[in-house]
Amino acid sequence: MSNKKQEFLEFKDTYTLKIQNNLQDIFALYGKDSCGLIEPMKYSSLNGSKFIRSLLVYATGSILNIDSKLLEQPAIAIELIHTYTLIHDDLPCMDDDDIRRGSPSCHIAFNESSAVLAGDALQSLAFEILSNKKYDEISHKTHLNWINYLSSSIGLNGVAGGQYLDLSINNKNVDLSQLKKIYYLKTSNLIAPCIILPYMLDENYPADFDALLLFGLTLGLSFQIKDDLLGYTSSSDTLGKTKNKDELRNQPNYVNLLGIDETVKLLEENKELMNKILEDMGFKNTMLQDISNYIFDRKF
Repeated sequence: MSNKKQEFLEFKDTYTLKIQNNLQDIFALYGKDSCGLIEPMKYSSLNGSKFIRSLLVYATGSILNIDSKLLEQPAIAIELIHTYTLIHDDLPCMDDDDIRRGSPSCHIAFNESSAVLAGDALQSLAFEILSNKKYDEISHKTHLNWINYLSSSIGLNGVAGGQYLDLSINNKNVDLSQLKKIYYLKTSNLIAPCIILPYMLDENYPADFDALLLFGLTLGLSFQIKDDLLGYTSSSDTLGKTKNKDELRNQPNYVNLLGIDETVKLLEENKELMNKILEDMGFKNTMLQDISNYIFDRKF
């Protein structure tokens, strides 16, 4: 195994454990006097997650030489938001999937009402954590910038709007530009904050902010396109969720619009663009590039 590969695996293992421990501490703290709702929240947050979004937060912080403790709040908040979207996405009124991360979805393991409320509570908890003045090094302005950016990313013109569009196109003819818009809204809008929130620790915003935003949005789009591809090339057991769900529901995706070969080609083009962005910024061969390559090369 190369030193570079070993370094990446050590980073991934170290911060995966850190994220798990932070989440467990938070659920223990906030759940000690609460009702039973904390159980579906914990179940969905800790059960089989790859924590890719949190890892992106720490990888971005590493290239900016940011103390990892200052990244705890955005890493945890984004992870909780992501889990909330998955819980709601699996509901019968949404994508209707009984499997998530290789285990029963939240509404199957508990019930629909518990799943809805767990998702709601996770979103609320995310912003409670993000707004907490835990470290003196993080200004009130930064907390406000974090809250503004993340809330706009997941609302009407973000994840929620994208989910609405996704549901509205079921069994309809959709072109690639419409599908790309949905993917930007649904997926890119929760990947880009992983890159942008660490940058917001510099209140003046570096000159390369727009380039990093393009990197984050392209990574998010590619993440979803890769999911489309894996739906045709991996098993349900490997994916940890229902294989070919789009095909079963006659739902458009990049593979059934472009074909496998063209989808693979598009992913390679996106990867080249992202590597060029990092190279131009002096971030080639960094942990951020390693994490993005991991996303492109994953089998699940």
